[in-house]
Amino acid sequence: MKKIITSFLLLASVLAYSQKISYSPVTINYTQLPVTPLDKTVKNYQVLILSDYLQKNATAKATYQAASTKAEADYKAEMKKYLETRKQDSLTVETQLNVWFRLTPELQAVTPRPTFIPKPAPIKAVVTEPFYDKEFNNELLASQHIKLEGFNRLPENAAIIQINMNGFEGTEGKATTQKKQIKGADGRTRDTLTYVYQFNYRHLMKLKILLPNGKFAMDEMFPSTLNYGTYTSKDFYTQAELEAYWLVQKNYEAAAAQDRVVKENLKTINDYLNDNYGFMPKSRTVQVSFATAKKVNYDDLKDAMANAKSGYDLITKASTQQQGEEYLRKAISTWEAALKESNLTSKKARINESVTESILLNLGEAYIWLNDFIKSQEYLNKLDAFKISGREKATKASIRAFNAEQNMRYSANNK
Repeated sequence: MKKIITSFLLLASVLAYSQKISYSPVTINYTQLPVTPLDKTVKNYQVLILSDYLQKNATAKATYQAASTKAEADYKAEMKKYLETRKQDSLTVETQLNVWFRLTPELQAVTPRPTFIPKPAPIKAVVTEPFYDKEFNNELLASQHIKLEGFNRLPENAAIIQINMNGFEGTEGKATTQKKQIKGADGRTRDTLTYVYQFNYRHLMKLKILLPNGKFAMDEMFPSTLNYGTYTSKDFYTQAELEAYWLVQKNYEAAAAQDRVVKENLKTINDYLNDNYGFMPKSRTVQVSFATAKKVNYDDLKDAMANAKSGYDLITKASTQQQGEEYLRKAISTWEAALKESNLTSKKARINESVTESILLNLGEAYIWLNDFIKSQEYLNKLDAFKISGREKATKASIRAFNAEQNMRYSANNK
């Protein structure tokens, strides 16, 4: 019985000192700095989208119209000749019939009766109209798809963003098969072979960024537009259904691909512009950790958590940035003071291994928002010696990646 009581008291003692790491999330709305900032005097921008392929369309239309006109003229000329020849042939046969009718019955019996057999009428040559590149409302494209965050769309002292669209390129569609999971009447899902048409396509675009001083920040073919995408049509369960559909819908499918590739390219370009030159609104959710236990006082860590959350709320606004920094420094001071108590060998220690790990993560995040990336990295590096949980590993990786990203952008904007 004495052993049982002793074991119970030991368990109660462990539970009393068992620390629990809790997390309080805070979402930080901030402005991401550009990788390659423009001159600080540039506050405005303009967007110009040009369709360089319009001349190709015009040439194709002119060629088609010329071919259609020639086909019509040739047909009329051949038809005129045909009708004249037919009339002459008819008169010839009529004369021959008059002669034949004057023959005696005996001679008619051995002489074939002249018959008018008209020659086939001429057929107008079929000229197929080509499939033209779609012509877009470029001003609408510019206003809907290109926005340089942190700048005004005004002409004064503006950076000119010019996008030259070179035109749609697509391969001939080919019928193929693909597997699709279909749920049967029995409720089971099976791989079913379906028939589709596929073709590869792209729309080359060139990006130019002309600065107010007359220099180009960029003037080259946008790399991702060089790549081909694959367009897949609606699927059918039989080849015959697919062929019937494609005969009618081929041009509609190609038109849909043109819309898709232009919008995809412009989105990619817009993302690139804002990543490199814009001031993008971003948000980051930070999990501020703190410890709790029944018989251990962690009021200091709770206060640090509250100060950190207040700091994160205020630090990204210009009007309250200084106040936000003060709150964060208070939190950091508390965490660093607590670390001096760190005892990694005793689970009963107030700042034991798990609490130490949580504080190191807090410090790694907090120093980034004070633009002290070296100090942040120092605390993250200390965690490399710990056997941390999967959650903590993911948090550390996220903070480390954010540190590298923010360090790069901050350095680029504070040269």
